[in-house]
Parts: sequence; C-alpha cells; structure tokens
Amino acid sequence: MKGLLKNQFYGALGSAVILLLFFLAIGVGLVISGNSLLLNIYVVVSSAAFAFNAVSGFRKEASSKWNKYELSIPVTRNQIVKSRFVSHAIWVFSGIILSALFVLITLAVHGNMYFYYPVRDPLMLFSCGMGIALLMGSIFYPLIYFLGTDKNEIIMIISLLGSVGATMGIFWLLNAANDFQRLSDSEFYLVVAVYLAIVLITYMLSYFFTTFIYQKKEV
Repeated sequence: MKGLLKNQFYGALGSAVILLLFFLAIGVGLVISGNSLLLNIYVVVSSAAFAFNAVSGFRKEASSKWNKYELSIPVTRNQIVKSRFVSHAIWVFSGIILSALFVLITLAVHGNMYFYYPVRDPLMLFSCGMGIALLMGSIFYPLIYFLGTDKNEIIMIISLLGSVGATMGIFWLLNAANDFQRLSDSEFYLVVAVYLAIVLITYMLSYFFTTFIYQKKEV
C-alpha cells in the first residue's frame, strides 16, 4: 500500500504546494491583522481545502488510466480504497496542523481576544474543521466509485455541502437533546466527543461501504 500512498501523494503534490503557499500568505495576513473573523474562517477552510486537494486527483488519474493500471499490480481493491482514506486523513490533518500553527502565533502576537472560553471555543473550531473535512471524504469516496470519475466536480460540491449540512444537523440534534439550554463544561465536552465519534464512525463505515462498491464494480 506504500506505493499507492506515494502515487496519491505525488499526484496531489502540485496543487498542495499552491495551497500551502496560499494558506501561508493568508496565515501571515492573519498574524499581522489579528482579525477574528479571518481566524475562524482560516481554521475551517484550511482543513476543507486540503480535503479538496485529496479528492481532486481522481479526474487526473482517470485521464491517465491509472485507475485501470493499479488493478494490474499486486494490490487488492480493499488496499486501493484504504490508501484513499488514509491519504485523505493525512491531508486533513496537515491542514489542521497548518491552521493550528498560525492560530498559536496569532494568539502569541495579539493575545487571547478571540475565544471567550479559552479551551471550549478553539476545541469547537478545530473539531468542526476536522469533522467537515472527514465527512467530505465519507461522502465523496463511495459516490465517486459508484457514479464514476466523470462526475468528479459535482460530487466534490455535493460532498462539501453534505458535510457542512451533516455537521450542522448533528450539532442541532445534540443541542435539541439538551433542550437548547446553555451547556456546562462537561456537557460541552460530551457534545464535542459525540460529534467526533459520529464523524470517525461514519468515516470507517464509509471505507467499508466504498470497498464493497468497488469490489462489485467492473472497471
């Protein structure tokens, strides 16, 4: 599977460099300006952008016939799908690490004027960023293997909108379970833990579902 991961890494590297330069520039702007809205957007968007980078290589691979070639090498379809999900997670966490770095630098320069709750607020922000990015992969991979790479762009949009909608829906349900009352610290951490658990379970189930689809699909 290492060879598959290397191929996906190099396939996404070109656009990843552009993304990195872009987010480095925005990060520097964040450190200089100290804008609170920019900080919030930066954390969520950076994770989603690197998730986009992970899934955007499908069309390129299809045009180069890589998806047919990889079936001729000694790897199983399960390993191929697993490499997609592992690669996606790596890119998502790369985006989180990048945003966390600039958030820490911004806090060091401007002080904590961003988070009313110094632990709860950033935890929620980074959890939502990671959750949206992973849910995007959970939606994208089964759809792309089922519908085909020719619908890559529309599936990417559906995946992003679906992940944002799912995140909003999960938090709405969790808050509804608490009658939309103000959460204590312990209740807040429980809500975040449940959300992340749902995200991770969905991601794992999506991997098994995608494997099932790919094993049944003729390429």
